[in-house]
Amino acid sequence: MRILIETTLIAMFTSYQNQKELAPGELSIAYEEFVSLLAEIADDDRIGHLRRLNYTKIELTFLKKACDAMTEGRHILYDVYINKSLAVLDAEIQIIKDFYMENKLSSVIQIKHQPEGGNRKRTVALTWNGTDSDLIELVAALMAAGTIGSTGGKKVTVVDVIKVFEEAFHLKVNALYTKRGKVFDRCTDTTPFIDSLRNSYNRMLEERLA
Repeated sequence: MRILIETTLIAMFTSYQNQKELAPGELSIAYEEFVSLLAEIADDDRIGHLRRLNYTKIELTFLKKACDAMTEGRHILYDVYINKSLAVLDAEIQIIKDFYMENKLSSVIQIKHQPEGGNRKRTVALTWNGTDSDLIELVAALMAAGTIGSTGGKKVTVVDVIKVFEEAFHLKVNALYTKRGKVFDRCTDTTPFIDSLRNSYNRMLEERLA
């Protein structure tokens, strides 16, 4: 099993702990590569991925303790990125745990796209031309407004509704839980897609009234 210690970032942390040559200017890039790797492997086997994340956290926690015990050669930027890496591992672990909770709810709700009448044929095959983040933002907004629910009145999640959209639009949102987290964690420009919809709609109205 591959744990995430075979990365540039962890290698830089190890060099720091061993008081070898430091390259603080490269920490930011190495950190971004580490986070990107987490996103790329997020749709692998969930149990294996959760185990990998926890084992990596264990390795990094022991590395942090060793660095904290250093009496000389400390570098604040390395300490910051070690803590950031542990935080992002905790976030990914929580995302996987949330997946199992939501998947359990989904298995009870059993949301399925079923045309009325049983034999009704869909005349138009729909496609989604926006980004995955656009779709997540749209679904989250619709649910926040209370415009989407289930026929049985059971509680649904953003992930449940996204899966219905995947079926309706014949698409697959890769790394769904990671992308959902990034959409929800925006600090600025929190609703770019909703804003673009509003602008497009207003522009259409202006053209119709012109």
